[in-house]
Amino acid sequence: MEQAFLTHQLPRVLPEGIDRLYFGAEFCCWRMPEDDAILRALDLCRRQGIPLTLVTPVFYPSWQKRAENLVAFAAENLDDGDELLFSDLGMAELARSEAGRLTLVCGRALSGQKRGPRILDLDLSAEQRDYFRRGTWYSRSSAALLHQLGVARLELDNLLQGMAPLPEGFSGSLHLPWAMVTSSRNCPFREPRHGHPCRPACGEGFTLETPQSRVVLYQAGNTQFLRNDNLPQDLADLGVDRLVHHLHLPA
Repeated sequence: MEQAFLTHQLPRVLPEGIDRLYFGAEFCCWRMPEDDAILRALDLCRRQGIPLTLVTPVFYPSWQKRAENLVAFAAENLDDGDELLFSDLGMAELARSEAGRLTLVCGRALSGQKRGPRILDLDLSAEQRDYFRRGTWYSRSSAALLHQLGVARLELDNLLQGMAPLPEGFSGSLHLPWAMVTSSRNCPFREPRHGHPCRPACGEGFTLETPQSRVVLYQAGNTQFLRNDNLPQDLADLGVDRLVHHLHLPA
């Protein structure tokens, strides 16, 4: 089982036992590290002899030029074994221009998994339970789209209700311990609908609790997470061959 670590804040030293570093932002384009930080992450990985997965975010139209530059940057600097993770189909479309030079990975922001904690309170039949364990890429037409992009790896959240085995032809990366619940452009730390970086920087995370659910939610930037430390026992049967550990709440 490959062990990876995800961060948007480059550590001085990588954790022991790491096989791969995920570096970048998934959900907020304004928290994406600059090119010089990415180069330092690449250098750190090269010195430790491990590959890098460059994580790219969902983005605003005003951020598209930066996305275009990131694709060109990735094509120039990523090596065999490195990956470009896209969280926005716009980024996937931009990366088509570098087909064959970049290994693309589909981020969990696009997985379409059913993540709400209240699912645990539903009285479900076996068929309904199976539905809530699936996501977007389980349908043939959606899977075909990823195959056209050359995508063979899917990033996944560790669902409280369990997961269905991935369709044939895909390998899964399971994220721990923070599972995305929901994400929005309406961030509590910024004015709505303005397309420029935040000033000041992103605010401190906080928790959300309600009597309607026993699961605590964690707000970090524009995204809410829940914590799930319980690993499924049948990872190989699910198609999961990589664990992605979070060094902190993801960006």
